[in-house]
Amino acid sequence: MGKKVYAIKEGFNFTTNEKVENIIVNTWAECLKYVKGVKGAKYKSFEDINEAKKFLEEGSKLLKKGIDKYPEDCLHIYVDGSYSISTEKYSYGLVAVRDNIVEYIESSAAKDNTKSNIRQIAGELEAAIKGVEYAIRNNDKKVVIFHDYEGIAHHATGFWERREESSINYYNKMNELIKSGIEVIFVKVDSHTGDLFNEIADEKCKQELSIVSDRVVDKWLDKNELYVASNKIKKEILEIVNGKEGKIIVVGNSEEDVAISLDSCNSEGSTNENCTNGENESIKIIDQLKIFMKKISLENQLDVLKYAEYLYNKQK
Repeated sequence: MGKKVYAIKEGFNFTTNEKVENIIVNTWAECLKYVKGVKGAKYKSFEDINEAKKFLEEGSKLLKKGIDKYPEDCLHIYVDGSYSISTEKYSYGLVAVRDNIVEYIESSAAKDNTKSNIRQIAGELEAAIKGVEYAIRNNDKKVVIFHDYEGIAHHATGFWERREESSINYYNKMNELIKSGIEVIFVKVDSHTGDLFNEIADEKCKQELSIVSDRVVDKWLDKNELYVASNKIKKEILEIVNGKEGKIIVVGNSEEDVAISLDSCNSEGSTNENCTNGENESIKIIDQLKIFMKKISLENQLDVLKYAEYLYNKQK
């Protein structure tokens, strides 16, 4: 009889407080470290390492970012979750992106009241549900959900067995949303690999629990610019970075920004008729530009921005 290896499809590392997925270990003791006490852990022993690899590949035919093709011309939402051992709270975060422009961010924290104590998985499942709900509210017919926890896809499709109340509720709710008419495409993105939007979701989760992050987003902004749809989103990003106001570019006027502009004209003490008429006309033009900007490529959007800057400098 040959020496056994152990393939772990799903486990948890309590030392680092991180998920363990699709790894092969050489001893039962090491395997036990990742699966003992973990609800829903999936693992199996093999005498042939090739069979072990095959086991890990079975059912994990997920679309993967950077490898597989997926729709680019629709809303993209990145989801993540985190967990604090000290407070026993979980958090969720989602980042909605369209044409490489961040248009929405949502994050929150709550007490983990599940009997099985599923830690950050509770947040990841909640983020996926809220992401699809956001897409439906905005009348999107198609959305791509980027996730690092494979259960986001496998529990939604029913490929994984649903033993816990959390996975049962997630399956029922996700399928209820899908039946309403929206197409949901799941794409796996590897965690902690520097994927910008995934890192934003991760750091917003950690912010909710006061967990110190690796500040990947802050470092990324040292050399790059990030485009967002509103000043509200810009403020959300600034909460997880040091300064960097100049690196976060607002490329449109959201409903919130338009409301602020209107309030500035309608506020007490503002009696200038030109403000009312001129400002309202300007807002209409900006709204029309916003519609067109969403329909053109990022490269063309930058051309429009440069031309607007040219006109601004010319009239000074």
